[in-house]
Amino acid sequence: WPTVVAQIPTCLDSDGLANYFPPRAEDGARGSDRLTAYLIAATHEAGFALPPAARDRMLVGLAAFVEGRIERRFWSPKADLDVRKLAALEALSRYGRAQPKMLGSINLTPNLWPTAALIDWLSILRRVEGIPERAKRIEEAQQILRARLTFAGTTLRFSTEDEDFWWWLMDSADANAARLILATLDEPGWKEDLPRLVVGSLARQKRGAWLTTTANLWGSLALDKFAAKFEAEKVGGRSSANTGGAAQSLDWSAKPEMLTPLENPSE
Repeated sequence: WPTVVAQIPTCLDSDGLANYFPPRAEDGARGSDRLTAYLIAATHEAGFALPPAARDRMLVGLAAFVEGRIERRFWSPKADLDVRKLAALEALSRYGRAQPKMLGSINLTPNLWPTAALIDWLSILRRVEGIPERAKRIEEAQQILRARLTFAGTTLRFSTEDEDFWWWLMDSADANAARLILATLDEPGWKEDLPRLVVGSLARQKRGAWLTTTANLWGSLALDKFAAKFEAEKVGGRSSANTGGAAQSLDWSAKPEMLTPLENPSE
């Protein structure tokens, strides 16, 4: 991570937005608002520290993009400006830099948004106070998300899955499943759903991995945080098994590192 951190300032353009490679002035390269938002959000979620000066430049650049003071126009198969602004606002909200007035340039039509944008919207609503009808909008966002969830056996899917693969913005259903876990981890109303969401997200893997690099990062963070919250207690109790012969038992609290039966299961 220190090696990566040292390279980040060299990848920022004059507005503070990140490039995939160090920009060259003669190329007229401009940074990506979406990549910048991803860097801010992912490192914050993972607890990785960014250089304060570089982080502040990125946050200033994202704020300027949301407010329309700078523009970034890239090819895309769909109109995506509102979705990109929501991602930028979600990143800004992690550092207390998002303000309700910044929503003025976004068409608030959550039913029409891809799932990634809807998850961003839910996170923004929870962090930013002063948004009109905030409680009502939180409930609406949660209802839309629940309505899109489907389970095929143990696999989590979204009813809008085909429309949610916005690959040019690094969004996919695999990433959305993981980000939904992270977004609802501390919500009492989702507590009963979380184990099923985790199992369903894991079932989306192919050969031990999710579809994209970004989905694998979000998935790893979701599993780590779920385990830290719900599986933090040490293993205890006793497991017993009987296949018709003598019962075999394991006292987990006495030997949590062992997976072999106790020598005397009658004790």
